[in-house]
Amino acid sequence: MSDPGLAVQALSIACALAIYGGVVGLALRMWRWAHTPQAIPIPLTPAPRTRAGVCLRLFVELVGFRTLWRASPATWCGCVLLHYGLLFTLVLHLRFLWPRTPLWIVPLIPYGTYASLALTGGLLVLLARRLLVARVRYISVPSDYLWLLLLLCIVVSGAVLKHIWPVDAYQVGRFLRAALRIDTVALPGGMALWLHLGAVLLLAALYPVGKLLHGPGVLFAPTLNARAP
Repeated sequence: MSDPGLAVQALSIACALAIYGGVVGLALRMWRWAHTPQAIPIPLTPAPRTRAGVCLRLFVELVGFRTLWRASPATWCGCVLLHYGLLFTLVLHLRFLWPRTPLWIVPLIPYGTYASLALTGGLLVLLARRLLVARVRYISVPSDYLWLLLLLCIVVSGAVLKHIWPVDAYQVGRFLRAALRIDTVALPGGMALWLHLGAVLLLAALYPVGKLLHGPGVLFAPTLNARAP
């Protein structure tokens, strides 16, 4: 392949900054939350009385969205599709971190399309909720829509790369691994790949300061991580 140009070098630097900056920013936010004192215990009743009970409650909340199910089963369905589709997609993308795809990921690859469909369906459900439910639309701000549109951009551009304009996945992996080493190699593909990577990097950079941080934030919610007095 030809030597990487200035645009590819800039994208490589942006990739390293966004990923490492996102990790450091997330760590700092979690450290700050962990060291923020709670003036009074405000557990959401019925609350557990032991630390083991609190851990179990947080686990059920993280994997099953129990509070959301009780509030709105329809929204719960959209969130389950979104979060588990996103989780599966992230696991599949871990293969780009190794020169050879790990054997434990290989059986999962054929199901990537279903994960993308679930992720897209969940995003559309949540976007429709923002637009069609009056009370939700009233409290929504522009950033609420922009986060959903950014995720949709990532999913749609990724689907285009998979089914319409495929690229050399091995070379993309080489580019990402080199970027994480603060190095640069040539990047294959056209505008669809640049759009996909650009949207992903924007998401990574903004994640520590955006509303999507509610994921790890659940662990520090005083209504859920406090024991009953």
